[in-house]
Amino acid sequence: MTFTQLRILQTVARTGNMTRAAEELNTTQSAVSHALRGLESELGLALLVRGSHGVSLTAAGRAVCRRATLILTQLEALEQEVATARGQDRGSLRVGAIPSANARLLPRILRTFGEAHPHVRLTVIEGSDGEVLDWLQTGAADIGTLTAGAVSASVPDLVMHPLAADQMLAALPSGHDLAVRHSVPVADLARQPFIMSTGGCEPLITALAREAGASLRCHYRVRDTSSILAMVAEGLGVSILPELSLPAHHAGVHAIPLEPASVRTILLALPADPLPAATALLEHALERV
Repeated sequence: MTFTQLRILQTVARTGNMTRAAEELNTTQSAVSHALRGLESELGLALLVRGSHGVSLTAAGRAVCRRATLILTQLEALEQEVATARGQDRGSLRVGAIPSANARLLPRILRTFGEAHPHVRLTVIEGSDGEVLDWLQTGAADIGTLTAGAVSASVPDLVMHPLAADQMLAALPSGHDLAVRHSVPVADLARQPFIMSTGGCEPLITALAREAGASLRCHYRVRDTSSILAMVAEGLGVSILPELSLPAHHAGVHAIPLEPASVRTILLALPADPLPAATALLEHALERV
């Protein structure tokens, strides 16, 4: 059993795909497959279920992967602490990011962090709040962004720091009757065909509707923000999106604040016993927002 085999297992488990795992690890699909079959042979267990739509872990595979993640996290921590003791600044850092933070908030932070710490290798993996939370809890990510309200304010073994405030906006077709207003109540949006974002904001949007005593008419359920904006521009419905997820301009879409104003908080979360590089990124980020 080697660290390489454990890293491959961890990456395949997260991506659910041999090809994507090979791309992330900068190796070939055949090398990934060979390493996993060697690990299964050594352990005498089937770790993966291989199908036409990808791969998934068996029950035994999930148990092995949890242990593998703990081992790899401790190995990385050891390597970083030794480097720090030698006065060096090196190692790797896996950053879990929700899409809106990855689009507008993190790029500048990661660029300036990379300039200040050129020997720390950064990997960004994007997912929903639930996925990022799972990666943080299993060790697949060393630090990550989450939405306050989408996760519990108190998660065992994680420490959360407010990073940024993000206003929720109504996304309307440019020629819509409501688009001439300075703000719009959620109750008015509930009278329109609604395009629900399933990329992570759904719990917050549902809570806003509940607080307004309204029931949204969800004609469409879409994960990708650019797809939602394209549908809004075509007049298929209205939506509610966080400001950070919106481009500076999108033809055919007019975004205005909700009434009353609604602001979500973006959190930066990391384990209670973080990697030195994760602590450095946290401190760097908080100084620049």
